[in-house]
Amino acid sequence: MQVKLKNLCLSVFICRFKFYVCFMFGLFKKKNPYEAEAAAAYAQIAAHIREPAFFKKHKVPDTFDGRYDLLLVHAFIVMQALRQIGDSREGMFNQALFDATFSNMDQTLREMGIGDMGISKHMRKMMKAFNGRMHAYATSLERGDLLEVLHRNLYSGDEAVDLKTVERFATYVTKQLARLTDQGFEKVIVSNKLFLKP
Repeated sequence: MQVKLKNLCLSVFICRFKFYVCFMFGLFKKKNPYEAEAAAAYAQIAAHIREPAFFKKHKVPDTFDGRYDLLLVHAFIVMQALRQIGDSREGMFNQALFDATFSNMDQTLREMGIGDMGISKHMRKMMKAFNGRMHAYATSLERGDLLEVLHRNLYSGDEAVDLKTVERFATYVTKQLARLTDQGFEKVIVSNKLFLKP
């Protein structure tokens, strides 16, 4: 009888522990209906930012940080376009795109050989950068100082980067943003060509 009671107590403990773990890691949260579309959008962004023109024509630093900032600019273009469209579903899609981005970032860091402790530190830093860039770029469109914000973030304030280069990239951003905004929510989230050539 005592053995059965111990086994029962152990089973209850295991169930509670599993529930706690699932709760802590959000496994019971409601499934986002745009997970598949957001994953496809992230894949397009990741493929697009490998275009050589970004590093030759637009002189984006060909480093991990430079590529990450380039990825953030393109995530911003998609998210901001959907905000400007004004569809009530924009928040769910943008959250799914954020989730897809950092799910892939976690995998990328592991492939680079960074351990669990290091990944946690890097992810916090990258999420902070993500939120900061999204706010900075959105605000810059309202204030009209996109050039300065791009130079400070994408080009890390490098004085060797000339104004024409930053202007060229700012024009690229605004054109891409206008193009997506004109398409509407439904077309954007299922588009297999989110971006034109840089």
